[in-house]
Amino acid sequence: MRDGHVNLLCKIVAILVMIFLVAPLLIIIVVSFTPTAVITFPPQGFSLRWYANIFTGTGKFMSGLVNSLKVGVLATAIDVFVGVFGALSICRYNFKGKNVLLNYFTSPMYVPSIAFAFVLLQVYSQIGGITGMTRVFIGHLIIILPYIVRNTVSVLHVFNWTLEDAAASLGANPIQVFFKVTIPLAKPGIVSGGILAFLYSFDEVALSSLLSSPRFVTLPIRIMNYMELTFDPTLAAISTLLILASLIIIVLMDKFVGLDMFMK
Repeated sequence: MRDGHVNLLCKIVAILVMIFLVAPLLIIIVVSFTPTAVITFPPQGFSLRWYANIFTGTGKFMSGLVNSLKVGVLATAIDVFVGVFGALSICRYNFKGKNVLLNYFTSPMYVPSIAFAFVLLQVYSQIGGITGMTRVFIGHLIIILPYIVRNTVSVLHVFNWTLEDAAASLGANPIQVFFKVTIPLAKPGIVSGGILAFLYSFDEVALSSLLSSPRFVTLPIRIMNYMELTFDPTLAAISTLLILASLIIIVLMDKFVGLDMFMK
């Protein structure tokens, strides 16, 4: 009976925690369909005007979205290439300074982004002539690399390297071994690291706010600037679309990688 009471208590606590986490998201989704300019719950009707305001309003959210996607996709693609080969060099070979190299790759995780952005801003001001996109891109390129390296290393750490030798003994050349054995087995770490890196880049505010220019502003900065001047259900509509996009990413991740592998 005592175990039964404990299990019941755990279930109740788990349900309460889920309600605490999900309820604000549900309220945001419901509020985004309100017809009034003032956020009220429950809404006094149904309207899609705030979703239309995302595309036609003065907030320039679509240009911010395009800028965020440009930086996020490009930085993630380059860091996947760098991070995978960096993780392979750390896990595949034994050499002096291997731990130092790993700490070097993951060091941006331990530096506050606002401090890192301030240092980059000082460097850019001395160089001069660097566009806003380049400044933000370089910053994101550095701060998201640790997520790819750490996730890939976590998979390669338990990698059976004799599989590469077995493939080579069967006649596969190094390129075939790399693309048909190493990469497929390391795919969970690469994909999960790439997704985390992209999401971190897409959602980054502190670094982007210091390094962006009037001609290049990312979506989080557009949202922050809009909140300073106006607070209407447009922000709830944007949040709803971002929640939907996150759910789509989770479904795709479960289909191509598996959430169990992602959690591991």
